[in-house]
Amino acid sequence: MTSLKLLPLFVLLMFSFVQCTPENSGENDEVVSAVINDFFDAMRASDGDQIRSLITSETTLKTVTVADVEPVLRETAFDRFISSVEGSEPGTLDEQLTSLTIHVDDNLATAWMGYRFYRGEEFSHCGVNTMNLLKKSDGWKIVTVVDTRRSDCD
Repeated sequence: MTSLKLLPLFVLLMFSFVQCTPENSGENDEVVSAVINDFFDAMRASDGDQIRSLITSETTLKTVTVADVEPVLRETAFDRFISSVEGSEPGTLDEQLTSLTIHVDDNLATAWMGYRFYRGEEFSHCGVNTMNLLKKSDGWKIVTVVDTRRSDCD
């Protein structure tokens, strides 16, 4: 008899769970993926203006590093990053994605991507990028980038 009393609660909880799951729309996934690919294409082209069109004025760039065996976040000013991109020869900065997973809910998207980074033809490092994107009136914009960097990529 007790289990029958709990059935309505169980159904209510299941309904609540279904209501709160992210909406993964294939269309949004494709648009978010295009923004991410445009970002890395702009890096390869040394095109700071294109990068600026894909971010907000509040966009942050952070890297997970290790200091005294403790993981820490190091922030780089996005303007400094863009200046570095603009100061490089086109084709020099080549970040190649090895995987990409996107989750979208309403106006928020989160992307997780493996990558390998090359300076010209020379391998530099690899790791994972995460990006959060916000859907604004003029399209999806990158609002955070966090990455890891390591030299062992196997």
